[in-house]
Amino acid sequence: MRRDILSRLHGYRYEHSLGVERCAIALAKKYGGDPALAGAAGILHDITKHLSPQEQLNLCEKYGIIPCTVEKSEPKMLHGKTAAAIARREYHMPDEVCDAIACHTTGRAKMTILDKILYLADYIEETRDFPGVEKARELAETSMDRALLYCYDQTLIELITRGKLIHSDTIAAYNDMIRQGVRWRDEEKA
Repeated sequence: MRRDILSRLHGYRYEHSLGVERCAIALAKKYGGDPALAGAAGILHDITKHLSPQEQLNLCEKYGIIPCTVEKSEPKMLHGKTAAAIARREYHMPDEVCDAIACHTTGRAKMTILDKILYLADYIEETRDFPGVEKARELAETSMDRALLYCYDQTLIELITRGKLIHSDTIAAYNDMIRQGVRWRDEEKA
């Protein structure tokens, strides 16, 4: 199965998916998640990312996924949901793996430990190189929730700066963390 999954990934996406798998396994071990489920989610999370917007929409139709207005405007955002459908239907992954894959791009309120692990692993794995990734990695060493909130902050800033639509699940994820009292800036001021 792993060989089949990897045969569908090419170039950067192949290396990135292996990096997310390794990072997700490490985060699961560190924070009490299931390393096998985390690894499976990591290797499968971007299995449809290479598809065109029309191919994403075709998969939505095939699997009964109803895109929201933001996803219709930004069909690449659908790769989480379409990858989750492939993981469920073709690779018979359990619901918790598919749910984590489905929300790895946007986040969501009340994320499970596996959801958090995959979202964070996708953001900080070793091939990632962008402003702020080192800070996210540093925060992930001591607190998954603080690192996640930092990732949401950076994502929201990036989307606003670029004039992009913001998915309601991303706002819900951010608000959920704030409601829980999670902060990442507190220690910087100390």
